[in-house]
Amino acid sequence: MKKTLLASAIAAAAFSGAVAAQPAMSTLELTEKMDAMPNFYGNIQYAYSYTDSDTAGNDRSLYDNGTTIGLTHEHAITSGVEAFMKIELEVVAADEKGSGNGLNDLDEAYIGVRGDSFGQVWIGSDDTQYESLLGDYGNWIYEVAALNTYASYTTGEGNMIQYASPSFGGLTLHAGMEIQDNGQGNEKRPYQLGVSYSMSGLTASLVMDSNDGAADTSNENSYGVSFEYVLDALVLDAYYDMRAGVDSFTDISGGSADQTFSFQGEEGRTQFGVMASYNMGANTFRYSYELAETDSSSDDLSVDVMTLQALHNLSDNMYVYTEVARRNNENGSAEEEINQLSVGGVYYF
Repeated sequence: MKKTLLASAIAAAAFSGAVAAQPAMSTLELTEKMDAMPNFYGNIQYAYSYTDSDTAGNDRSLYDNGTTIGLTHEHAITSGVEAFMKIELEVVAADEKGSGNGLNDLDEAYIGVRGDSFGQVWIGSDDTQYESLLGDYGNWIYEVAALNTYASYTTGEGNMIQYASPSFGGLTLHAGMEIQDNGQGNEKRPYQLGVSYSMSGLTASLVMDSNDGAADTSNENSYGVSFEYVLDALVLDAYYDMRAGVDSFTDISGGSADQTFSFQGEEGRTQFGVMASYNMGANTFRYSYELAETDSSSDDLSVDVMTLQALHNLSDNMYVYTEVARRNNENGSAEEEINQLSVGGVYYF
């Protein structure tokens, strides 16, 4: 504690001296300097979950659910054109102290340029066009989402070059490519293409992924389509995702429940989800249903998930939530039912 107080005192004294040594600035100059500063943001997320499986038993856990810290910045290059950047770091085990915990993983880091006439192009690590346009519920909607199914795309989020066009009467075009090079002449260029259209509360998106980059899966394309309709406080949402499987695929994943009921790359899959969200002041209520099935003649895994969420905004910087999910797994020779109750809180700035 004394070291912390001493360090703070030294830092404060040094800052005060630096300020005193500078000539007085006008309000306009000070405002311009503040506007040129990067935007610092972050959040702390904690959750507690009780999970019960009729094959694997039950489990209780309190955990960090995705705490992050980040910086963003943008500045004008010329009239109508600006550059931008973002870097976001994930905190490993924010619920624990000690070595190995803290800022440890990079989530996003990219730079780019954008303009009203050409849209925006950026390079680095970021969410892909497929996942952002499709908006599956595990990636984009629910806080815990431990039981939800995820879309079938495999193009990674690193070494990406991405593009989004300006709006042409509500129509936007999207593209992304991952640059893979292992240094031995084995270069891969998995890519994604998408289109989105918005009009009068309705947004529809169509997207594909070449799946050319993953070493342990087939390169059959993934195709997805999503719809969202905003009707005042009610939001209706639906998506469909599919990828052809390899008929000769043999599941050799082993005997644990997690492996037996997980989707393998060679299986392919078809899945869809429907959701309704209703906003009541500081409260939001959601219900969704998802169904996913393998697309391989040698395996017939079927998964359905029902999820209910109640979220309450305590203030402009904090919210709490409860999520209840039920997942049913069936692969022709085995079945499993999983029920999960999660409560959590997020403080963000």
